[in-house]
Order: sequence, then C-alpha cells, then structure tokens
Amino acid sequence: MTVVFETPAAALAGLVGLVPVAVALVRSRQASGLRRVLGLPEPNGRARLARPLALGCAFALLGLAATQPSLVRQRERHVRTDAEMLVVLDNSRSMLATSKRGSPPRYRRAAAFARRLRTALPELPTGVAALNNRLLPYLFPTVDEQAYASVVDHAYGIQKPSPAIDPDPLATSFDELNEVTTQRFFSPAARKRVLVVLSDAETRPFAARPTLAALRRTHTTPVVVRFWSPDERIPHESYRPTQADRLAQLRAAGWPAYAERHPAAVVHQIEETIGSGPVAAVGYQRRETPIAPIVALAALAPLLLVVVPPGLLPRRRLAGS
Repeated sequence: MTVVFETPAAALAGLVGLVPVAVALVRSRQASGLRRVLGLPEPNGRARLARPLALGCAFALLGLAATQPSLVRQRERHVRTDAEMLVVLDNSRSMLATSKRGSPPRYRRAAAFARRLRTALPELPTGVAALNNRLLPYLFPTVDEQAYASVVDHAYGIQKPSPAIDPDPLATSFDELNEVTTQRFFSPAARKRVLVVLSDAETRPFAARPTLAALRRTHTTPVVVRFWSPDERIPHESYRPTQADRLAQLRAAGWPAYAERHPAAVVHQIEETIGSGPVAAVGYQRRETPIAPIVALAALAPLLLVVVPPGLLPRRRLAGS
C-alpha cells in the first residue's frame, strides 16, 4: 500500500503555518529580555509555544489535504479462462413501468442488479447486451470493471438501440436469445457460458424448451431474473402488466428463473453453473481511496488548542504537578 498525491505543489500552502511559529519565537525572545530586566520568572516553554505550534500543525495538515492524497492498494488480478457471462438487459418500453411516482422503474433496478452481479463475480469475464425484438451487444465479456460500469450506467437505456420496425414496441422476444448460438457473443475458449437475462419477462410466446436445448448445445446456460410487479404502470400510457405466471412457466420448461429480490440465489446459480476452473493472472488491479477529507478533519484537533482560553491549559498542568 502506498500514498500518492494528486496535486503535490499544493503542499506549499502549508508553509503558511510557519508564520505564527516564527512570530511566536520572535515575541518570546523579546519577552524573555524584558523579564530578565524586571526580574520576573520565565514561564513554561511548552505553554508559550503550544498555540503557535498547534496553529502551524493545523496549516500543515490543511496543506497536506490540499495535495489530495490517496491510499493506493494494488493486487494481482485473476480471470477465469474457461467461463464467461453475458448480462442481457431488456430495453423495451415496458421496462419503464414503476409502482408509484419517485420509485425506480424496472430498467433502473435491472441496471443496479447488473452492477451487483459483476461485483459478486469479479473473476468472471462479463459482457453486456441489449434485448427487445433483437439482441445487440454493448460490450463483449471482459474483466474491465470500469468498462462494464460505464456501459451499464451510460450506454444502457430504454430503446437504446431502438427495436426493429415492430407494431408492438412494448414486447420482448426471448427467441432472439438463440443468436448467441450462432454469433460470437462469447470467445471460443469459453466452454462454460452463462446468459443472464434481466427482464420483466413480458415476452411474445416463444418455444421455451427448444430454445433452452439450443442454448445448452453450445454450453450456454440461461438464467432469467424478472423485474415485475402487478401494480406497476408506465405514466401517461395505457400499458398494463401481463403474464403474472411467467416465472412459473419458465421454470416448468427447465429455465433457471428468479425474482429480482433473490440476488444471492442468482449468484449461487451462476457459481454452480461454472463450477471451478483454470484461472490466469492478467495484470494488477489498482484501487485508490482518497484520504484528503480525513486529513482535513484531523486539522481540527490542533485547532482546539488554539481556541482554549489563554493560560487555562498551563494552569491545569501546574495544578497537577
């Protein structure tokens, strides 16, 4: 673990703290000469310099905070070489549905779930795709956390990209998942493939069992996570939730299918699917933790000595001696 400084030149601001120390030393020498002339005893040295030193220390800490220091931790990054995951995000208009004003719509909950899934499986290369009435890739499987987060946060959105010409823009087609069996959504080296579909599962009728069989022939295991509630609506539109029993239908056809409130079960399903396998080192993972706010807060401690009434602290020390 090391400390790095974003703006090291800003440390010069801490030199301002030398001013009160220098002024205190000059005044101390002048006062010492006057006391010798008058025959007065010398006060405790620490009592005379406590406040100037405290003020100087506070300025030094503020100068350190201005350099924007960060703790840097670096560890070797590992990646599974035999397994990959593709997170498919439904971007049809029905994903705009929400239960009430101010509550997150389905697609926002799906994006949050996608981020949580990536965090729980850091060694598994993960890609992102969009699904409406076609399946289009956003990002091919990677262990680059920033690229994944950027795609989920900024690229994913309702009808981004828009569906092909279709009279029913609210519908999603799970038939399109068959494209992963013929297109290069996964690398050839990935013998264990997981297709996680984050959707409200309000789909057109599709051949669930044949689609599942086709996916499994290419070593692909689909996992459906449903974001749906019967009381959800799309504001200012005539949409009404449908297919309340979709999860039960998918499970009856052999599909692993879960409600959004069961993220741990989904992660466990994926871990069971990929099992153990070879892992390779692919460089280092760097994590920075800014500590400037902590250092700035620490500057308050010496400032407390400055605001203590003059002579109070020395008297207490003398009384206890």
